[in-house]
Amino acid sequence: MRWVMLAAAACLMSATSLAQEERVVDELSELDRLSRAQDDPFAGVIEEEKREPVSVTLRALNKITARYTDLEIEMNQIAHFGSLEIQPRTCDKRPPEEFPETTAFLEVYDLEFNNRQSDLKIQAPEIIEDDIEARELDPLPGETVGEAPAFAEPAPVVLEGPKAEGVNIFRGWMFASSPALNALEHPVYDVWVIDCKTRVASN
Repeated sequence: MRWVMLAAAACLMSATSLAQEERVVDELSELDRLSRAQDDPFAGVIEEEKREPVSVTLRALNKITARYTDLEIEMNQIAHFGSLEIQPRTCDKRPPEEFPETTAFLEVYDLEFNNRQSDLKIQAPEIIEDDIEARELDPLPGETVGEAPAFAEPAPVVLEGPKAEGVNIFRGWMFASSPALNALEHPVYDVWVIDCKTRVASN
C-alpha cells in the first residue's frame, strides 16, 4: 500500500511541475519563444565580416584664419591642406552594436618645416674647451679601441601610394572619440578624424 501511495505522490508532483512549466512558457514573450524554438532563425547570421578600409574623412583646421575643411582621402593617397600633406594608411570603424569608435593611422608631412625651423633657431652658447677635462677611458672587456660597433641596419619598409615631399611631423593613430589623445602638434594646423569608410574584403 505504501508503494502505491508513493507512486501516486510522485505522479502528482510531476503533473504539478509540468503545469508550472506550461504556465512559464505561456508567460514568455514571443521573442523568447522564438529563441527557444528548435529552428533558430538567427542560426545563419554571419558573426563578423572581414572589412577593408576605403577612405577616411578628416577635418583640418587653420588656427590662424579659424577656417576648417573636411577632407575625404582614399587609402595611401595624399591630400594637401595648406603646407601639410596628409596620407592615411589604414582606418577602422566599429560596428553599430558596439561602442562607437573610429580610428585612423595617418602620416602627416610639412612642406615648410625647414623654413619654420630656421626662423626659430636659437644661438647655442659657446663651449670653452679649457673647462672640459679630456680623459681617456679604458676600453671595456672585449672592446677594440677606435672601432665602432657594427649594427645590422633593418630593411627599409616599402609602403604603397605616392611619396610625400615634406618632412614627416606625425605618424600614428588618431581617435575620433578622443582627438586630444594622440593629436598633431603644429603651430598653424590641426587635424582630427571624423569617419572611416570600409567595404567587405574580397577573398
